[in-house]
Amino acid sequence: MKVNIYSHNEVIMPIEKAVVEINSIEKMYGFGVYENLKIRKNIYYFIDNHIDRLFRSASQIRLIHNYSIERVKKAAIDLMDQIEEESYNLKILLLGGVNVDDVQLIIIPVAPFYPLKTWYRDGVKVMSFEYERWMPNVKSLNMLPSYYYYSQAKKQDCYDALFIDKDGNVREGSRTNFYAMKGNAIYSPPKKDVLEGVTMMTIERAIKKSNYEISYEPIPLATLGNFDSLFLSSTSTKIIPIRKVDHSDFKIRDPLLNLIRAYNESLTRSKGILNNI
Repeated sequence: MKVNIYSHNEVIMPIEKAVVEINSIEKMYGFGVYENLKIRKNIYYFIDNHIDRLFRSASQIRLIHNYSIERVKKAAIDLMDQIEEESYNLKILLLGGVNVDDVQLIIIPVAPFYPLKTWYRDGVKVMSFEYERWMPNVKSLNMLPSYYYYSQAKKQDCYDALFIDKDGNVREGSRTNFYAMKGNAIYSPPKKDVLEGVTMMTIERAIKKSNYEISYEPIPLATLGNFDSLFLSSTSTKIIPIRKVDHSDFKIRDPLLNLIRAYNESLTRSKGILNNI
């Protein structure tokens, strides 16, 4: 995908006009928050929920701004109306400054990430690291540790890095949420300890309309072998099975495969609106 335009403070501009303010400590130190919005076949998925979480993240790091959900949504849709491709992602950023007037809204179209079909059939490998994100409920630009551990995992041919807290509990991936299954019971770490992804919200809604049930509780790394299956979720991959954590192998059993099918069907029906799931 060739990107030639972006939105800067609600104005669509040529991408070559995009600049980084190197004299702004706030920009250089990553004082900002972001969201990734998925567009597939001209359907934008859960835009209101993504913008709402963007604002919640901004509030938690005390990034004060004058934007509303309606303004950010309009800026995103205005940009999408100028893009010919049917499928891509939008990165939406709020960059903080010294004053409210210094805050910048940046929206950039980026190439979509398409997971391999074999990952859904065979599962993916992940590698664990002892690390806890600062302010885990915030999707901030403080991404250096996540980038570092993800890069280390990629060098070992792993799909993602899995973060383990000081108590030995699984928290989340560097770009994913984590789940474990036993029969039709699904477990995920406490929401206070992780970034609740928008995909995580949609999975919870789909589960509540099915014969599955979900609970949020600590999951020690040492107990993963007690579960039937493990999986990850993210905006781009939806639900993706795990086949290996470090040196331990895991099965992809029928309840997980059935959950994947049911969830994919619910996404199709949703047309990108959370209440339709």
